[in-house]
Amino acid sequence: MRDAPLHLLESRAFLGSDTSVDVASIQPLLIDAEMRDFVASDIATIRSKRWRIQALVNKLADNGYYTNYYDAGLTQSARDTFRKKRGNCLSFTHMFIALAREAGLQAHYELVHAPPMYTVNDGVLEHQVHIRVRITLPRRMNANRSVSVDFNRRNISEFDGRIVSDEFAKSLHFANNAIEAWRNNDESTTFPYIVEAIRLAPRHPDHWVNLATFYSRRGMAQEAFLINRHALFLDPYHTIALGGILEHSNGKEFERAKAVIERHRRNNPYYQFAMAQRAVSNDDLSSALRFVDRSLELNKRDHRFFGLRGEILTSLKSFSKARESFRRARSLAEYEVHRQQYQQAMDQVEQLMLDLALDKQALHESSTEMTAQFDR
Repeated sequence: MRDAPLHLLESRAFLGSDTSVDVASIQPLLIDAEMRDFVASDIATIRSKRWRIQALVNKLADNGYYTNYYDAGLTQSARDTFRKKRGNCLSFTHMFIALAREAGLQAHYELVHAPPMYTVNDGVLEHQVHIRVRITLPRRMNANRSVSVDFNRRNISEFDGRIVSDEFAKSLHFANNAIEAWRNNDESTTFPYIVEAIRLAPRHPDHWVNLATFYSRRGMAQEAFLINRHALFLDPYHTIALGGILEHSNGKEFERAKAVIERHRRNNPYYQFAMAQRAVSNDDLSSALRFVDRSLELNKRDHRFFGLRGEILTSLKSFSKARESFRRARSLAEYEVHRQQYQQAMDQVEQLMLDLALDKQALHESSTEMTAQFDR
């Protein structure tokens, strides 16, 4: 790796002592007897591989694996996902691939080439990637030699993708583990998870950006700068790495980073959405509304954009517009759990509108009574 700051992968660089986690115990594709029985009973024996895929999808649906299951912050192994019926897209992809391979199918991880998505957690901008299943079919079947199976809360079926290795998918698993430990203020676990993600996929810039952010939040700006520079060697247009460079650069490097970032940010609805989230967390509602409106100018199909707009407008006491935003969010939501959430938000807004109308009526009646008494 060209100019990779490998010395910054050593825990002594910042903690003064070694840290470690039992990475060998984390086996995302490990299955158990219950999962084997799930496949062996009526799926593995189907001769047609295409029908075998459909039978697996149908059986998972019949057993509740497509009902209110999505949890963006929950990364689990195939076995834990099968047991708990909850998780994010990576968790369910682990589970489906493990089951599909047990059924004799050639199942792979597929990294989706969708527009970059961002979100804000604890004041940190996160770049999210999406992964799904691709199953290869025999050449003799037809021209469509593969089938993709997706677990996601938004429709990205129109985007293609590329097959990635089990090691790459496992690196994403460790990266998610690092973020979860980060949220729990567990630095001694966060760092080795990030390092393991880099070890498994050293050319994936997001892992290096995670490391840079880790150093930056510890006040180690020069170290973060070096890491972000390496991330830009891997991806010259990585927005978050460019942002890190922008803070500690000058001259041509500064101007280039600024131009690329401004163009990308302006035209990415998910970045605008993330900025709206950040503004809400800072109680800057006018900026939040401006950002979320821009995200909706670019993409009117994501229910989360309308949902956040409804929350902002509710806080601004613009109840009628908030109700309409929640109505739009409900109409776009794919899963019942989200539709219920938006319906509850609509009900709350309507109650606020009723309370406001009653207060105005009571104030008017009180004013009328005082005037009548004065006239006497």
